[in-house]
Formats: sequence, structure tokens, C-alpha cells
Amino acid sequence: MTTLLICNAQLVNEGVIFESDVYIRDGRIEQISPNLSHLSSDRFIDAKGLYLLPGMIDTQFSLASSTFSEERFLSETSAAVAGGITSVMLLPTINSEQKTGLPKAKQLEQLRPNLKNNLAIYEVANPINLGVYVDSSIKGHICAVFASMIGVSDYYRFDSLQLVEELVGLSSVVVAIEADDMPSVLENEESYRQIYGDDIPIPFHSVIRGAKSCADTTEAVLGISEKLNKQIHILHVSCTEEIELIESAKRHDSLVTADVCSHFLTFSESDYEQKGALLKYNPAIKSDIDRASLMQGLLDNNITNICSGHTPYSLKEKQGSYFEVAAGMPQAQLALPAILEHFQDQIFSLELIVEKISHSVADTFLIKDRGYIREGYWADLVLVDIDESFIARNEDVLSTAGWTIYSGNEFRSSVVNTIVNGDVVWSKKDDVDVRGSGKLLEFNR
Repeated sequence: MTTLLICNAQLVNEGVIFESDVYIRDGRIEQISPNLSHLSSDRFIDAKGLYLLPGMIDTQFSLASSTFSEERFLSETSAAVAGGITSVMLLPTINSEQKTGLPKAKQLEQLRPNLKNNLAIYEVANPINLGVYVDSSIKGHICAVFASMIGVSDYYRFDSLQLVEELVGLSSVVVAIEADDMPSVLENEESYRQIYGDDIPIPFHSVIRGAKSCADTTEAVLGISEKLNKQIHILHVSCTEEIELIESAKRHDSLVTADVCSHFLTFSESDYEQKGALLKYNPAIKSDIDRASLMQGLLDNNITNICSGHTPYSLKEKQGSYFEVAAGMPQAQLALPAILEHFQDQIFSLELIVEKISHSVADTFLIKDRGYIREGYWADLVLVDIDESFIARNEDVLSTAGWTIYSGNEFRSSVVNTIVNGDVVWSKKDDVDVRGSGKLLEFNR
């Protein structure tokens, strides 16, 4: 039996902020109440002046490798817990040889004793074997079925909307879709190749993977959701047109949900000049107007949640011609501090941030006993100091990538402690190396 007592914290939970103590026993929250300081505990945290949030549940976390490695996974999740992410949903990295970079059942069992944070995985759907998704032994830990309409693998790419509709109709869990129009992207690539060869300037990425290719496919996917009256989760919305389509669909009681990556709220195409190939991401980061629309989409609840979009490509993989540069960046460690910048700018409230990084994810994917600070729930928590600033530096990055797009940026809020199932797995002030605290996520379905 282990216990943890947190006193004098400002709890941010379910739309309110209030001062309270939290008593945790055997990984679960036992009491939430003022004046619990009389209770004995194995560990005590005085959280005066700090805000206690439910830990971030990341709906887009990738290893950026088509071969699953336990060592790489543990390195990347070390970065995640340092950034206040207590649970990750592992997205596939699919290559043209049909490898997915996801763990098999045996690897998952071997990984379990070393988990630093909680884990669920997406199962990759393919157009050939619709309805055949996963080894039954790990089915309960699948967060959603993943379908790509833009992937490099012919085996896994959904080129037909009819097949997407069949998949959604068959699936007993949420289908998460990369909604983009591959033919449109290929046509744009070829147009610019005719002018520049393979050395297409990186700023044209926002045109090659522009708003039209995203919006046209999103509109079709929304139509499928409405026709079947089934939930579809749209991954990484990126433009104004998508927001407008989702807003219209929600007025008709659509079951669609959607997420946005944290860096789409920070950067726009105007940053390509300074950041260059480091900013290349799929879908492309677009205009300042699109960035503002994504902000408003969160405020209006047309975007369900914010994710990290963590894809830890190395600096070497971010070099070369346009077609050689990997599309992605390591984000997990600094996603929450970046999101909190919008609180500092008085755009998002802390209550809204908690809703978008935790509550809404638990609700969307029916995660059992997580995503809220509630008695009886697992103690997945993050303590943040909204008055402690720091400078992001490449040398402080825990990801195997070894760099951050934010290098040199000042963040005005810090993650002080991350707690997973009642264990302190990250501390800004003390060295902590805890493995085995994380669990495989379970779902109410």
C-alpha cells in the first residue's frame, strides 16, 4: 500500500478552480477535501501556489519509426511525462513496406512492467481486411481504429470513400481518420517539381498540402458520419475550411470529434522563413488566419481536444531536399507549456485547457476512470507553476530526436511534477526514474 498527500493545491477540474488537498492511496484518488494535512502518507507535496490539473491524455503520439523499439518508446515517454502527459495513444508510423511501428501483443506484455505513463494503441485498418483489426488478447487496450487517406503504403491507404464508409459501419470502436486528398497532394507536388525539381522551397509545403485537399476530404468524411450516425474522429485539423465544415455538421447533431496539434496553435506559414524544414509537418502548418480559426474552433467547442502530435524525427532526418525532409517534430515535452502560453496571453482559460487536454479525450474515447480529478479515479495529475518561466533548449530535450522547434523560446509556465497512478514520475527539482507506474488504458465499452 502506497500513499501520496498533496496539500494546498489550486485544483482545475470540471470547469472550476478551487483550493483543496488530495489524498491518494494505491494509485487512486481517495479523498478530495480541504484540511487533509492530518493524514499520514508515504510522500507529501506542498503545492501552495501551484495548479493541479488532470494529466494530459495525448491522442497523437508517434515514435516516428516503422519498427517498434521498447528502448525508443521508453525514451519518448520520458519526454512525455516531463511535459505533463500521463497517457499516450500510440499512432502508427507506416512505411511503404507495410510496417506500422506498433507493438505486437507479446511486445506489449514485455513493455508493461517498464511503462512510465499509461498506454493505448491505435489499430491500423486496411482496405483489404475490413473488420479484421487486432489480436483479441489486446483488443481491450485499443483506443480507436486508425485509417489513413494520405499514407505512403498502398496496402493501408484508403483511396475510396466507399471503403471508409464500410469501415466505419463495421467498426465497434471509434474510427480515427487522417482526412486528406492524396491525388490533390500528388498533383500539387508534380506542379512544383516541374518548376523546382526536387528542391522545392519548404514554404510551398503549405500550398502543396493546402486547405482544399484537407477540406474536401473532411467534408466527405463528415457526410459518412452523418449518414451512418456514427462517431468519427478527425485527426489534426489544420485550416479554417475544416472548422467551418465541422461547425455546420455539429449544428445538425453530428457525432464527429476532432483534434488539433499544439504547434498549429503557435506557428503559421510566416514562420517557415525562420524555421525552414524543421517546421515541415503533415498536414502542413498554414496561415495566420487558419491558426486563429483553430483557436476559435477550440473556444467554440468545434475542436474536441488538443494533442502533441509528437513525431520525434532527428535533425538528420530534417535535412535534404523537400521530398527527403521528414514531416514531423518532437513535441511531447513542450506541448503543455506551449498550450499554457495561450492562457498567459488570456486566450484560453485554465478550465478550457483542462477540458481540451484531458476531460474531452476521456469522454470521446470512453477511457475508464481517467481524465478527471475525482474520488475513485486513477491519480493521473500534473502540477504546474504559471509563474515560473524557462527557456527551451535543445540540450534539455529528453526525446531521442535531441532538438525542439521551440529552442530559444521563453515559456512562462512550467511543469513541476507529473504523477501517474499515484507515483511521481517527473519532478523539475528532483531526479526521478520511475518505471512500472504506467498501465494499459481500459475503456468503458
